[in-house]
Amino acid sequence: MTAAWIRRLALVSGVLTVVGLSTPAALADTSHARGTQYYVDCAGGHDSASGLGAGQAWKTLAKVNSVVLQPGSRITFKRGTTCDGTFAPKGSGTAGRPITTGTYGWGAKPKIDAHGALAAVLLHNVEGWEVRDLDVSNQGPTPGDNDVRIGVFLQLEDFGVAHHLVVSGVDVHDVNGCDCRNPHTPDVSGAIVVKAGGTAKPSGFDDVVIENNTLRHVDRQGIATSSDWEKRAQYPDGRGTTYVPITRLRIAHNYGEDIGGDAVGVYNATNAVVEYNTFRGWAERAPSYTAALSAFNADGTVFRYNEVSYGHGSGPLPSAAYMTEHANLDTVFEHNLSRENQGGMLVVCADAGRPTDRTTVRYNISQNDFSNGYYPDFNGGTDPVGVITVICLETGRVQVYGNTIYAPNAERLLMNYTTDPLEFTDNIFVGRAGGSAFSDAYGTYDHNLYRNVTTVPAGDAHAVVADPKFTAPGLAADRQDATGYRLRGGSPALSAGAANPGVRDYFGYPVPPVRPNIGAYAGPAVR
Repeated sequence: MTAAWIRRLALVSGVLTVVGLSTPAALADTSHARGTQYYVDCAGGHDSASGLGAGQAWKTLAKVNSVVLQPGSRITFKRGTTCDGTFAPKGSGTAGRPITTGTYGWGAKPKIDAHGALAAVLLHNVEGWEVRDLDVSNQGPTPGDNDVRIGVFLQLEDFGVAHHLVVSGVDVHDVNGCDCRNPHTPDVSGAIVVKAGGTAKPSGFDDVVIENNTLRHVDRQGIATSSDWEKRAQYPDGRGTTYVPITRLRIAHNYGEDIGGDAVGVYNATNAVVEYNTFRGWAERAPSYTAALSAFNADGTVFRYNEVSYGHGSGPLPSAAYMTEHANLDTVFEHNLSRENQGGMLVVCADAGRPTDRTTVRYNISQNDFSNGYYPDFNGGTDPVGVITVICLETGRVQVYGNTIYAPNAERLLMNYTTDPLEFTDNIFVGRAGGSAFSDAYGTYDHNLYRNVTTVPAGDAHAVVADPKFTAPGLAADRQDATGYRLRGGSPALSAGAANPGVRDYFGYPVPPVRPNIGAYAGPAVR
């Protein structure tokens, strides 16, 4: 086919626009298999163009935002360019025919810079969307107390349930929003925020995937979910008139650093999965307590295979790696690595009237997390935190088993300020050389190993007080590099544990139903 015929075909079809001689592969790329493909070049495009080819690209986000997109449509941005303003498209797709973003050309990911607006990418009252492969920022003037700013915002208002929303491969950076977060404010600032609002029609999300994104220098949250439909028996004073949880939420394979406050907050969700994420450097600027991974008013949340490190905290307020707060049921933290966090590894807190129950913490490794800071108590004073801190009033059943806690710099290993009978089985606790505090008058203990603690719980009839004989503790640089917490031959932790549920350990070894090792390593002795 000659070049002339190719040009003629483009004019006749009204879909393809080809400049010069093109190959069949290039022609195929100009029309998305499931719908129309549009092109955006914020450096050299023209809003009067058709938008249907690289040579007919639109120039502004305003033009893109004016078009009602159909299922299967694809918006491709030219690499190496920057679009100023907010990408706020119209139209919905479906799970089978989503509307997607993509790129064309060469160079860096296309940028969207909102310059301090509400959001750089705003999906408002739409569904069936996949936002992919963009570079997003939203840096504005110093924010006031209510200046909410977000990188990617999935927002519903009196919509009902929105299905299938994906944010993948997006680099979010330089978002300087207010210190706004759940549950203290109805709105949230952060890199990626999912919010169901409104007052007339109960609204929520189903099938939300946030994966393979990078977050750098963002305030306050990294990834957060929020809802104005949170009232239920577990949370009777919640906003709204009923409870609409997010369902099928997965937050995975994201990387974050220099996060002002919390890394991931799961609010109003059922059976959410947060896995394989890495957050290094969080709680950098928040003026209140923080947690890297936390749940609130959510059921069945699973946090697994994550790494969280270098949580700094602000002043006397702590920054714990993991936290289960008010009104949570069946929260699980498993197979995670926490290290160098100033507020310790775990905080459990549930206020009166917002009970939390059935929290499980198993087969995690805590390296050099230390107890720094204080939580307000109920008498107007403050209570110091430990590597593990249980506070507030209605924490319910908490099972902590098969964990390895190596804290040679921690003044306090465990502080329980409740009367709840916490359950600690098959854990290794290693404190500082002079002894680390272990304060719990109500918990039940069995088959734990203690090293350098001031007080071994009197109720632990099978306590092991000895060196666990790790192969090389204190050297884990990431979640995969924790082999130093395996056990050498002759370790008193080998085959010294109690019977427990038959799951896998931190390293992937099956945990035997009887006589397992104590700690997060269930494998054979290492020579």
